[in-house]
Amino acid sequence: MTIQHEILETRFSEFSDFIKTYDKQDILSFKTSKLVDNTENYKYSVYEEARENLGNKFWKTDDIGTGKIQRDVISAIKTRVNHNNQIINNNLVDWRKKDNFSKRSNSTKLETILFDFFKSKIQDQKAFENFLDEKLSYQFIAYLFFIKDKNKFMPISQEKFDIIFEIIGLNDFKTSSNASWENYTTFIDIIKQVRDFLHTKDSSATLLDAHSFLWILGNQMKEIKSNLSGSTFILTSLNDVEKKLQEKDSKQDIVEDDDELAFPEGKEIYNLHKSKERNRELVCKVKDRSLKTNANLPCQICGFSFYDKYGELGKGFIEAHHLFPISQLTNETETKFSDMVLVCSNCHRMLHRKRPWISIDELMDIIK
Repeated sequence: MTIQHEILETRFSEFSDFIKTYDKQDILSFKTSKLVDNTENYKYSVYEEARENLGNKFWKTDDIGTGKIQRDVISAIKTRVNHNNQIINNNLVDWRKKDNFSKRSNSTKLETILFDFFKSKIQDQKAFENFLDEKLSYQFIAYLFFIKDKNKFMPISQEKFDIIFEIIGLNDFKTSSNASWENYTTFIDIIKQVRDFLHTKDSSATLLDAHSFLWILGNQMKEIKSNLSGSTFILTSLNDVEKKLQEKDSKQDIVEDDDELAFPEGKEIYNLHKSKERNRELVCKVKDRSLKTNANLPCQICGFSFYDKYGELGKGFIEAHHLFPISQLTNETETKFSDMVLVCSNCHRMLHRKRPWISIDELMDIIK
């Protein structure tokens, strides 16, 4: 599976124009581009943190069957990192796949496979096939390979990369519903070809940079012409990206970024990978209406008030919880006041602690 050099040249030219729109300069490297750093380079931190949480260099054969190895892997997939002063959850594995693995009972067989894989006591192909036999998903397996060695392996999102590969002229290669060692190694070989091409533009480009380059092509740039030889791409919501990144860089007296980052909704923006943005106007109106009733803005579940506790620092601060999960919303969903509940940070986290979310009444009963 070989990518035509001319197509990569065209895509990189479009990518460079796209980056220059925000960075205000030509892309010098993937490490110095502000947009790339803000949206993609957190994956380096995920890798390092996951490796530390995994701690496989300390594993001993006596650990097999005790549950320790599975717990360490759970810790490595539930990694949270601080990137550019924002706390980011590991989004390289779907949360449902993380939960499914977390709920597995201790298995000596699975821990043996994990031990042999991370200790390089088994061939990679055999490990991949063993993971499939254990009913691990393609995405989950790819993540395990990634945190074993980021210089050789990459994470995968099958449906997304199927679209990305079409953009670079590989219409016939599909990863969806094709979990196999042969498919995965072809996937990696394609990214290696892209990395080798990127070396002609940035000699320090890594395999992970190539992965990020492809991800940006397919998710932050929108194809508006189908002709591969002459297609152009646009940033579908440059104003939103620019606004978000500028907000993060600006000095503010009071910052509520964590509120926005943790529970987004509504229209599409590009913060990290594609996410959804809350209607900030609605949130402000809900807060303003509540302020008229009680200036202390107490949590509607436990009654905690940031103003009572922190004085002027906490004045006007509260988090907004949507009663409906993000999966039930569509672009520009019309949300009513009654769909929002104002809660403290602790209650907010507890509402989102399980899937499906627990209700307001259930959390109140727990507190009582």
